[in-house]
Amino acid sequence: MKKKNVQAMLTGMAVMMSVMLPTTSVLAAVPEKEQTVYVNADENGKSENVIVSNWLKNIDGDTQLTDKSELNNIQNVKGDEGFKQGSDSSLTWDANGKDIYYQGETTKELPVGVNLTYYLDGKEIQPSDLAGKSGKVKIRIDYENKQQETAEVNGNKEEIYTPFMMMTAMILPTDVFTNIEIENGKVLSDGNNNIAVGFGFPGLSDSLQLSETEELKDLEIPDFVEITADVKDFELSMTATVATTGLLDELNLGEIDSADELKENMNKLTESSTALVKGSKELQDGISKLNSSADTFVNGLNSADNGAGQLKNGIDKMNSSKGELLSGISRLTQGMEALENGASQLQTGVGSYTAGSAKLGEGIAKTAEGASTLKGGIDTLNEKKEALVQGIGNLSTGSKDLKDGAQTLKEGVSAYTAGVDKVDKGLGLLNSQIQGALGQTEQLPEAVKGIEEGSKALISGAGQLQEGAKQAEAAAGNMEASVGALAQVAGGVSQGAGSAAGIIENYIGSLNDTGSAAATEQAKAAIAKENAAVNAQANTQQRANVAAALSAAGLTEEQQQAVLANLGNISVGVQTSANIEVPANTGNTEAVGQLKNIQAQMAAVQQQIAGTDFGAVQEQIGQLKTGAQTAAAGAEELTKGVTAFGEAVKPLGGFSTMASTLKDAVAALKAGSGELCKQNTALNEGAAQVAVGSQKLQGGLEALSDGATQLSTGIEQLTQGAASLADGTAQLQSGSQELNQNNEQLNAGAAQVTAGSQELLKGGNTLNQGAGVLSNGIAQLASGASSLKDGTSKLASGGKELKSGVTQLQDGSVKLADGMAEFDKEGIQKLNDTLNGDLQTVLDRLKAIENADKSYTAFDGASQDMNGKVKFIIETAGIEKE
Repeated sequence: MKKKNVQAMLTGMAVMMSVMLPTTSVLAAVPEKEQTVYVNADENGKSENVIVSNWLKNIDGDTQLTDKSELNNIQNVKGDEGFKQGSDSSLTWDANGKDIYYQGETTKELPVGVNLTYYLDGKEIQPSDLAGKSGKVKIRIDYENKQQETAEVNGNKEEIYTPFMMMTAMILPTDVFTNIEIENGKVLSDGNNNIAVGFGFPGLSDSLQLSETEELKDLEIPDFVEITADVKDFELSMTATVATTGLLDELNLGEIDSADELKENMNKLTESSTALVKGSKELQDGISKLNSSADTFVNGLNSADNGAGQLKNGIDKMNSSKGELLSGISRLTQGMEALENGASQLQTGVGSYTAGSAKLGEGIAKTAEGASTLKGGIDTLNEKKEALVQGIGNLSTGSKDLKDGAQTLKEGVSAYTAGVDKVDKGLGLLNSQIQGALGQTEQLPEAVKGIEEGSKALISGAGQLQEGAKQAEAAAGNMEASVGALAQVAGGVSQGAGSAAGIIENYIGSLNDTGSAAATEQAKAAIAKENAAVNAQANTQQRANVAAALSAAGLTEEQQQAVLANLGNISVGVQTSANIEVPANTGNTEAVGQLKNIQAQMAAVQQQIAGTDFGAVQEQIGQLKTGAQTAAAGAEELTKGVTAFGEAVKPLGGFSTMASTLKDAVAALKAGSGELCKQNTALNEGAAQVAVGSQKLQGGLEALSDGATQLSTGIEQLTQGAASLADGTAQLQSGSQELNQNNEQLNAGAAQVTAGSQELLKGGNTLNQGAGVLSNGIAQLASGASSLKDGTSKLASGGKELKSGVTQLQDGSVKLADGMAEFDKEGIQKLNDTLNGDLQTVLDRLKAIENADKSYTAFDGASQDMNGKVKFIIETAGIEKE
């Protein structure tokens, strides 16, 4: 059986039981605990699982509710209120003014039960064996009451059953069950299905002991239901049984103190029964009206279903389009993020720009200071150029004397060595002949005379050589000092160029930091001006100074030009195009590149000056000076030797009178002349080297003279350029100050832009988050619309079932009305007749039954101060074909 049919069946049973049970002012007091016990049983009615659901009604809105329960696995099913459980099974709920709904499980034995027995063609059969069978089937339902308590009746202790009313219903499809009959119940039919409803009062007949009362012995109170039918391919979905107390609440027997009161209450019961019969008739009329209105209700459900379908279609369309909305909002948020990042970068850039402009001002100040230092160095160089030119002139004059003296030295040495050779040869010949040819002594005076003349020539040449060597030495000393001064000045120039390169490096850093177009234009103009001035002045001054020095030295025009050509590498040119064009948005890239070009040319100046090996020139001059000193010393020694030799030869004039001593003297002279001959080669080579060195020195001085002129011209140009550089840096400093005046306003504007973009981004993020929530809401709405459509579809379908159920209910109400009339006639009226007999005994039993009814308020336990009501719903398993 479908679940909706089961629900409809249980609903009908509840209506019927509410009609059948008394409803007076006494029952209007709502109990504080209402309990429903759900029992799952097998096909024979044996209990398998029990779940108890409790509803604690917080009538006074208390903060806490106290209950008592023996259930396991207790759960709050309609809220999140918690509880504390005591050792005595007490429960304290944090109700906070609300009702509490909770459920739990139990294995406690039930007070009531149902036993189902199945028969096929008159024989008992197991449910599993009955499935799919055909034939005459009987289903017997025996109600069992296990709840008893001891009561006093007419002074005797008797066991009284708690009065339970039990009602069972089952659906019997017409294609399976036909010719249905029921004992102690009714069969309701809608054409497709039959609903069999039976009821009973287990234990009530035993408690009343009707068999012992003459007037009531024929009255039967049912405690079973029996259903028979012709069956084809037997199957049964389930059975549902409801058991409840409260049957005798209407009587208020506890307040009856006498038979008269009992009769009075019995009269009330009779009147109530009559009213119940009347009410069942009115119920029948109401159900008839409900049946007539069911069509309108079903039509309304169909309309609601159609509207739900249209609503679902619209929401589905909105749900399918939400992606475009989310995509647009996402792109908007991304744009806001990009704007915020750009604003942040703008603020950072502006901060860097303003900080860089401040650094630019500092760099320009350092540039001005460096320009002043450079100008001072160049002025000092300009002051020293005259001394340099004069020294080069003196050096040139000395080099001429050195050259002439070297030539004379060479000639004198040649004559000297020739004389020495002659003396040596003469002495050799004399030594070989003096022993046996004393008669030839008359030739000796002639030879001595030749030696004396040669010695005089040697002394004269040695004197000239010595004088020329001294002049060369003096000139080399002057040249060495001049070259040292030149190297010092060149060092100053190199240092100034290095300072200028460093200043440009700082300025380039400032340009890179600021990106100021105005400062770049001023730097471009000033640097271009300074480069041109420094370039022209340095090279012109350099060449003029060197040319003046060479002219003062007495060099010819050709020699001066040769010197200037050789000293061309000392150029301090720093020329550059200075054509710096930097648009405002280029970030000074080109300006920086051109300034680096200028910086490189400054470095080239230093390299050119460093490439001029003043040390090598000084070394050569030193070697020349040393050679001159050696030549002078050699000439002096030569003069001494020749003089000594002349003194030694003079006594040979009287050799004819001193033949006895001549032999020894000649031997000594021979030895001395041999020693002199040994020095002839060294003297000749030294004289030749002096001559060659003086010629080389002359050529180097000519080149030095040319370079000195170029250096003089370059110094003048450097002086002019340094002044222009100082003026340019002043202009740069003024422009930098104007540039820095706007820094504060520029930083403030950038900060405002950043703050605004951040607020905009926050709003975008909020919008994006809201879009996500909206998307989820649309999705949930779509899901809800779908569920709504399903619900309305089911509701529309259920409306049809309701219509069918109402029709069945109408049929049942007719039969109920008939049954209540019969119940009143055969039951209540007879009971009334009986009570008019042995009233006290009946009164005692009824009181005992009523007390048993009132005392049973909960299956799982309850607090002593808590009223309650309990009902049991027992559902048996179905029997299905395989």
